[in-house]
Amino acid sequence: MLVWFGSPRSLASHQTLQNKVFRGSIVGMFTGVWRDLVHAGRSLTKARAFTFVCVVSLGIGMVPVIAVPYVSRVTRTPPPGVKTEGLVEIVTPPRGPRAAGDAWSYPDFVDLRAAATGMSLAGWTGGPSKTTIQTPAGVETTSVPTLFVSANYFRTVGVALARGPGFSEAMDDPANAEPAVILGYAFWQNRLGGDPDIVGKTLTLDDIAHLVVGIAPERFDGHLFLHGKELFVPLEQYPRLRDTNAANRIRSERNNEWIYIIGRLSAGVGIAQANAAVSAVTSRTAKQYPSTNEFKAGMVVPYHPSGYLARTQFIVIEAVALTLSGAVLIVVCLNISGMMQVRSAMRERELSIRQAIGASRGRLVQYLLCEALLLAGLGSVLGSVVAFNIPALFSWWAGRALPDQVQAALRPDLSIFAMCVGLCLVTSLVFGLLPAARFSRPAILSSLKDDAGAGGFRAGRVHQLTAALQVAVAVPLIVMSGMSLERFRATATADLGFDADLLYAAPLKLETPGGAARNENAGFRIRSVRDALEKASGVASATVADGLPLGFAGDSAKVSLQADANVAATFVPVHVTRVGDAYLKTMGIPLLRGRGFTVDDGAGAEMVTVISKPLADRLFPNADASAALGKRLTFGAPGNNARPQQTLTVVGITGDFPTAQMSDKREQLLLPLAQHPVANVFLIARSAPGEPPLKMTAALETAIRELGPDVDRALTYADGLPYSRIVTGVWLRQNSMRDFLVQSAVAGGAGGVILILSALGIYGVMGLMVAARTREIAVRVALGASRARVIGMILFDVVKLAMPGVAVGLVLTAALVRLNGDNMGIPLSNLEPLAYGAGAAVAILVAVVASLIPARRAASVQPMVAMRSV
Repeated sequence: MLVWFGSPRSLASHQTLQNKVFRGSIVGMFTGVWRDLVHAGRSLTKARAFTFVCVVSLGIGMVPVIAVPYVSRVTRTPPPGVKTEGLVEIVTPPRGPRAAGDAWSYPDFVDLRAAATGMSLAGWTGGPSKTTIQTPAGVETTSVPTLFVSANYFRTVGVALARGPGFSEAMDDPANAEPAVILGYAFWQNRLGGDPDIVGKTLTLDDIAHLVVGIAPERFDGHLFLHGKELFVPLEQYPRLRDTNAANRIRSERNNEWIYIIGRLSAGVGIAQANAAVSAVTSRTAKQYPSTNEFKAGMVVPYHPSGYLARTQFIVIEAVALTLSGAVLIVVCLNISGMMQVRSAMRERELSIRQAIGASRGRLVQYLLCEALLLAGLGSVLGSVVAFNIPALFSWWAGRALPDQVQAALRPDLSIFAMCVGLCLVTSLVFGLLPAARFSRPAILSSLKDDAGAGGFRAGRVHQLTAALQVAVAVPLIVMSGMSLERFRATATADLGFDADLLYAAPLKLETPGGAARNENAGFRIRSVRDALEKASGVASATVADGLPLGFAGDSAKVSLQADANVAATFVPVHVTRVGDAYLKTMGIPLLRGRGFTVDDGAGAEMVTVISKPLADRLFPNADASAALGKRLTFGAPGNNARPQQTLTVVGITGDFPTAQMSDKREQLLLPLAQHPVANVFLIARSAPGEPPLKMTAALETAIRELGPDVDRALTYADGLPYSRIVTGVWLRQNSMRDFLVQSAVAGGAGGVILILSALGIYGVMGLMVAARTREIAVRVALGASRARVIGMILFDVVKLAMPGVAVGLVLTAALVRLNGDNMGIPLSNLEPLAYGAGAAVAILVAVVASLIPARRAASVQPMVAMRSV
């Protein structure tokens, strides 16, 4: 306790003096920091090369760290107009063998909607609608992405329509529902010319006239992140519910889950209360329908723009991306730290003079950290400029503007600015603290006596290990890049296992709304067209299949040999293709054993399959491929509701041919299309040798026109690439070759960036080693060592530093090739082992180039330095 014995006036004067001293110290501290920043800026300006390399390196490291949270904001930003407060989703938590899900069956949805849950619930599902529009050029029929929703959907998400009354409550009544549609704003403007009187008119969807009852607000395409829906149709108009043959079954099946449920909490109702009400409903249905609902429970969760369950996946992806990008930034910081230690070692004489004239260690640390802060600030600015322009660059590359929702989410704000400032401060401490602490206590006498400032510091083991690890990571990427280039060359002449040069295919969409009879009629017409196509001049054979080799799309499943009940089945992943008869003949795929499919393998006949030799070898590793004939396979893994298990009999074994990509696994399972009908197929023709491509293209175009408007030509692959033209086997080969080029470019680019970073690390390590050995090198020169001898000594040291990383990288490459060698697409050629030597040579060459500057500096040491340092 402090006791004051003076007068009150003197006490006030003392307190005023203390305040002035405190304010003066604060002002003095900031003034000192400002002076150090100014001096550091001048010093870095003189060392232009050093500053440029550090800033660019930091910019490279900071771009992904800034871009990941910046771009991920898109997945967390709700669409314009959606009122998120009180908006919830109904999902099923994991229970027993059942995983978490967000889809519900139609009867479950009806039960939840009718119960008193304290919420207004709306169901929705997506799908295409074949839309017919009158344009100046004529009638245009196209497939439009559509959201099928409950009548209260827009009220539930809190979005007000731009025009029109919207759906009435009667739209949810199966008996009274009338075809109606709400247009998306962009669809109204772009497809219908912004007709001001469109409300009250009709729009033909799936050959049914729908009354236009409203227009959605601008920029709204659904309540989820980039939902992309252009039309909104009542849920009761969903094609599966309109199909008279399937509607009754779908309305009663509780294991057919295809509806998603959102809701809005009523006033005064919380999530916990609504969750209890939903749990009571699902518990009751679980008791009533144990065969389908025993493990199905309901849970009310807050709305998320990406979907509550999908948000977890985005969080994991973001965490992994931040971890990887953060690791890259740490490596960059370690490299810059080594370079700054080299710079500080060369300036040890200057730092010793500062200490000799009174600078404290704390002041030297502050001065050195100011340099690090300036470098980090410039790197952060460069990284921010690049990261913030990624959307614009992507838009320019794609040739179209980004969606409004994305543009709104990617507007930089105060949080992004604060993140950049924080990243700047953290990185400056990471790479600046060690050099500052290490060189803030220079040996004054030895430093002043030594013109070269050879303070005797040694390169840290951390920096040496980091440089070697970067080389170890870069080598596999460089080698893989060379291997992909060799595969690009080999693919041009390789035997693909099918006659790619003679194939022509047209993508078709068989399924049309309006009932199973109509779909069956469309399938019959396609079979008729296929038969007519096979008789056309120049066509050797024709068939139908739902996929093409090297088509970058396909279906996967699991199969196992049927075993005894006491033996656990081993399931093998396979690529599944549903094909018509004459598929093997048309594709030119050799049949090694058994038979192919015939017209007798139709609906109602024994379920059969034809497998490829790689799958036969996988199922029977110690037997001839013919051992698979007649064996029964279990198709589909247990617990997969989307694909119930079936028993298939193997009737044939084909040669090896690629799946969706050359690098994918080769185990193939062919199924008769008649026994496993699908919506999207290819009409495939094989030309006779020597037939011109234009003739075959014309034959396919004629066949497509004969199908009429009932069969749509639009088909979308899994990667979103639409094909509405003729696909040729030559194009499939070339596209596969381009895939190897892309792989080579990606691997080579990534390896090149890592090699550049490793070069910076090696430069820092070798520069510090040279600075630490200045006296030793000077003595060597005084004793007669030539300039070439000194440079050779330094280069030998850098090779010793890089070789462990090269050796580890080659071992990793060999392991990766061995583990994934069967999926490389084509066998390794005699030239590919050269990629190992080339990768090692490139890594060592980069290391040698990075050490040339320190080596020349070492060779320039004068013998007199050794005399003055004694």
